[in-house]
Amino acid sequence: MTMRSRRRRRAAALGAGILSLSLAGCGAVVGITDAPTAAVGGALQGGQAQAIATQAVGAAVAAYGAPGPEGDALRRAAFTGDALEAAEADARLESKSQPAQRQAPKDARALTSAAPVVLAVSRGLAYPRSLVVQTTRAKSGLPVLSLLTTRDVRTPYRVAASATMLPGAVVPAVDPVSDGSPPLGDGSGLAVKPVALTAMYAASLAFPSGRPAPAGTLSPDAFAAGVTSSARAQNAALKGVGTFTEQRQARNVAGGLRVADGKGALVFTAIDRANTFLKPGPGTIIPMAPFTALTGLTSVTAEARLKTLEVVTFFIPDSGPAVVVAAQEHLVGASGV
Repeated sequence: MTMRSRRRRRAAALGAGILSLSLAGCGAVVGITDAPTAAVGGALQGGQAQAIATQAVGAAVAAYGAPGPEGDALRRAAFTGDALEAAEADARLESKSQPAQRQAPKDARALTSAAPVVLAVSRGLAYPRSLVVQTTRAKSGLPVLSLLTTRDVRTPYRVAASATMLPGAVVPAVDPVSDGSPPLGDGSGLAVKPVALTAMYAASLAFPSGRPAPAGTLSPDAFAAGVTSSARAQNAALKGVGTFTEQRQARNVAGGLRVADGKGALVFTAIDRANTFLKPGPGTIIPMAPFTALTGLTSVTAEARLKTLEVVTFFIPDSGPAVVVAAQEHLVGASGV
């Protein structure tokens, strides 16, 4: 076997591994295998808020599983903002995937039959208004935190952001639903403003040139550890064959509410991630099924790019380091040559 043939075969095998690592976390927390020990404090239920949460979560569940134009309409009615883009991306990937590859994502996002738990309701009569609710993944047993919002009296509550809690994460107690929770606002009074924190977090996870957040700003978290480990593994697999980069950009802050006694806030944010694999030499990459489903490409010879929406929920205290309590990934685009 010639050296060129060896190189060609090696590139093909590596290409499959790279795309597998990139896509394996789609719709799930990357690299998390610990026992589900996440907990939420101060969960109280109120009649009207409970009815709203039950209706909104039920609409979201129904919309996720609906195909075609009817499903598109249901998703627009159940989701808004980043959550709508995520739901549409998941539905698009599912519709383009082979039947045998559709069940795993469905199982991963399935919820238990228990009613959603209302954790927090925005205080006062002003709009926009927010609810934070908790549901539970049926397969992993991990809680899911969702932000429901409405912009005015005529608009139903819709899911604006949703993420699965990390094992071991804890959300501090919030004010009783009967009292309501103060709005997030621009984050004044917190240890770091949400917009700045999201940008810092995104920059810290870039590969290979991440910029660590200032000391004392962020606590280590399992999501960051997982995606960093994955990036290193992909880079190591490419040694001598190609290059791998992972860049992130903070997208926006979807919203959030303050916790009890003004001791911090629960904040839902969104980050765009771009994974790029460049292979200047000869050979063919055999991509994983989700990449093929989105692009129609059964092989790639020069480059592969993946775009992922990361929904990250922080607890930001009034002083001290912030911590990631929930995270979710959604593959929203792919391309290759």
